[in-house]
Amino acid sequence: MPKKFEPPILKVLDDLYEKTRKKVDPLYPINKKTGKIELPDDIVADLKFLMLVGRKPEALKRVAELTGAGLRISKDYIDSLQ
Repeated sequence: MPKKFEPPILKVLDDLYEKTRKKVDPLYPINKKTGKIELPDDIVADLKFLMLVGRKPEALKRVAELTGAGLRISKDYIDSLQ
């Protein structure tokens, strides 16, 4: 599958986010080989609720904190839940 085009600004923002965020051990680390995020059903339900009530940025932040994933991967995961 061809790689999706990513505007340069997104790369810059993702790099900046990685440099400035607190380093913690994620509860549900992203699979580094596959890039796949796997979260328990109750957390997925909470994320869907956050998106339903218009709090998508909060859902994205929660995915990033729980998995250690970058912004882009977290956003793609959130978008896949809709």
